[in-house]
Amino acid sequence: MASDSTERHFGLTRRNLVKSLGITGVAGLAGCMGGNGTETEEEAARPGGTTTPADPENVQEGGELIASFGADVAQFDPAKAADTTSTKAFGLTYESLLSVGFDGSINNELAHTFEEVDDTTFRAELREGVMFHNGEELTAEDVQVSYERYEGKTNAADVYDWYESSEIIDDYTIEFSLKNPYAPLRFNIAGIPVIPAEVENGDLDITENPIGTGPYEFVEHQPDELFRIERNVDYWFEGDDSVPATPPIETVTYRIIVEQSAQQASLESGDIHISNAPPAASISDFAENEDFTVNRRLAGGYDLMSYPLEVEPFTNQKVRRGISRLVPRDDIVESVYEGLGVPAYMAISQISAVYDTEEWNELNDRLAEEYLGYDQEQADTLLEEGFNEAGVEPPFETSIITNENPQRVQWVQLIAESLNNTDYFDVSVEQFEWNTYVGKITSEATASTNEIIAVGWSGGWDPDAYINELVNSGNWTPNGFNFSHYENAEVDSLLQEGASTYELEQRAEIYTNLVEILAEEAPMTYIRFGEETDVYDNTAVTGFRTYPINGDEFKGIYSPADGGFTYLNQE
Repeated sequence: MASDSTERHFGLTRRNLVKSLGITGVAGLAGCMGGNGTETEEEAARPGGTTTPADPENVQEGGELIASFGADVAQFDPAKAADTTSTKAFGLTYESLLSVGFDGSINNELAHTFEEVDDTTFRAELREGVMFHNGEELTAEDVQVSYERYEGKTNAADVYDWYESSEIIDDYTIEFSLKNPYAPLRFNIAGIPVIPAEVENGDLDITENPIGTGPYEFVEHQPDELFRIERNVDYWFEGDDSVPATPPIETVTYRIIVEQSAQQASLESGDIHISNAPPAASISDFAENEDFTVNRRLAGGYDLMSYPLEVEPFTNQKVRRGISRLVPRDDIVESVYEGLGVPAYMAISQISAVYDTEEWNELNDRLAEEYLGYDQEQADTLLEEGFNEAGVEPPFETSIITNENPQRVQWVQLIAESLNNTDYFDVSVEQFEWNTYVGKITSEATASTNEIIAVGWSGGWDPDAYINELVNSGNWTPNGFNFSHYENAEVDSLLQEGASTYELEQRAEIYTNLVEILAEEAPMTYIRFGEETDVYDNTAVTGFRTYPINGDEFKGIYSPADGGFTYLNQE
């Protein structure tokens, strides 16, 4: 059957988020494993055939699951990884103290308990007997080193936005001291993989061989060909009524297939079992085929263009808003993505749960009308005024750069065509191989080179994850992802206030003020909130669930903390 027409927003309510944060008088979370492997109606697959849930009493062991990556793996070190393909690759190899489930609930992973001592002090008790893949036991020292080594690295903000210090109480207990109260703390903790302490002193190299505690161990990486992991037979989980003790699937191979049409062909021919990024045009065909299941969920991420704010005329906010007024978002969603996704006029997705769905829709629509939505007449006025104020004679030659993702290239070309149809721009489009592109857009020169960056950004469960690293003045490239080198003291203040405020109504007001400033000043142009879409062969795969956050798509293969596992039909 075709995918259903029900509203596609994620069903994480404010009450669930408050419970996840542990801020309603509950000091910390329970120390049990979470999740029972069931799906709510909203997170259920939209299948062509019948979705078969994982059955813990009839698990079939063994086999090789073959899935696809749309780009090569660039980095094995989580402190340096700047791309979601890398986090997909090591997602089953590394683990964190906490884990975020398919419904946004926060569950204990390497931490047996995680308790709030006071507003700025949290204590984690580790599970004992957890072994790294190199045979060394996990201790509090490994946790401390894993966090502190982020300083000065690409993903420093993931830790040092909140981290003041930590104290090792004993081998299995560590206490974190925060700079200030920090509402997204547990979500951030869940995103920091724990690695052996030996990595930092140089005794262990993870640049080519990731070593974690996860349910799968690294086997090999053949650049531009494949990434392979195999079952960790000494995994620490003992099993329960809903999840088996070890991963049912013996080997997982990710084939690197850049062309989406090739992913579709590989899935149809049986060469792969799961396609993580099939062409949007193929979704309806797969949905009508009873041998395939289509999973679609509104994602925690969006497409954007970032402007070089040190280059005239991009220094002028009227020029930037004028460009945004010429972006045909509705056409992009319909023609490029076959209706998958929602036009974006701000940086915070619905799944962050700061806003109710109605509030989110009203805010997104209002920002479109007042600042950023398609309007040729408004665009012409803004561009004329902005070019005059900047002292730049049109047409201005510039380029939009992107990686080789075919759908991103398509929408970039549509935008370039729209800009070239005015008297103000002469725009070219340049494409780069993914790893080359990552290096280019994370360099120090991103704001001073006459290039508009087109990229996708993966957010998370908390609103801070959608904005902070992109607009905080402390996160300029190369030490963060503020590509445009945008700086606004009020925005920095609101980011700090939003992150340190626990009450959700207050946070909603803070982030409303913040996204309005960003809409007016437009250091970025938002394009589309996407969907996470997986298509899999349900004659071979049982129990796979789609995760809404880009980078963790394959969590459903085996995540006992979150009640997820998958097995292959061996008949």
